[in-house]
Amino acid sequence: MKQETEKIVVLVRATPEESKKHGYLVCVAGINEKGEFRRVYPFEFSYGEKLIDFKKKDRIEVVLTEPDNDQRRESRKQIRYKNLHSPIEDEELRNLLRSKVSSIEKLKEENASLGVVKPELLDVKTEINSTEIYDKQQYFNLMGDYLVEKREKVKMPVELRYHFRCKNDLACKGHQIILLDWELNELARKIMREEIDTASIEEKIRNKFYDFMKERDLYFVMGTHFRFKTWMIIGIFYLKKKDEKQKNLFDF
Repeated sequence: MKQETEKIVVLVRATPEESKKHGYLVCVAGINEKGEFRRVYPFEFSYGEKLIDFKKKDRIEVVLTEPDNDQRRESRKQIRYKNLHSPIEDEELRNLLRSKVSSIEKLKEENASLGVVKPELLDVKTEINSTEIYDKQQYFNLMGDYLVEKREKVKMPVELRYHFRCKNDLACKGHQIILLDWELNELARKIMREEIDTASIEEKIRNKFYDFMKERDLYFVMGTHFRFKTWMIIGIFYLKKKDEKQKNLFDF
């Protein structure tokens, strides 16, 4: 099978999804040197272990081949990769994102499965499915007894949906779409280590992912679901406006 090597700016490390065959896998999306979107997978993941040594804004060099059964034109299967340790700076990133801004309506017309939109936030809805952050792993000894070990869940039991309009499309009537960005997963993990009250957790998540984001130069990286072709927010960038000091999403 044909292989090719590309250098990709990483825009997305989506929340890990469980695979029956391979455990937890992470889908990565970005833009290559030619300005083409790429969806790259699989990357194996285990929480607490450094199996993925890059993050958003890093540049990676990846050996790619055609995916097994994914017909989306931007999708590739990764054979191996290396981190180039040359992350993109914020202003270059801003220019890159701006050059790719579209709308969901236009992306559908182009039969794309990845793209960037600049949202006008209207509301956000958060659902806390559980405040239990631990999985229980059982290990059996020779005597037939077992030890229960607590380990934090890989995927946190939180869902967030944005209600927004695509800013550059006057015909856009609005969308309500789920967010799958890893930062939501990790913020929920941080909050739930200290909070068990659902209302308090929802308030803190809303404060960071809605009130805070409305003050930023905000971009959504959009992607379609493999089976259902529905649109999801798979990545989020909240660059500071040029006249603002940097703020940290995880500061309380």
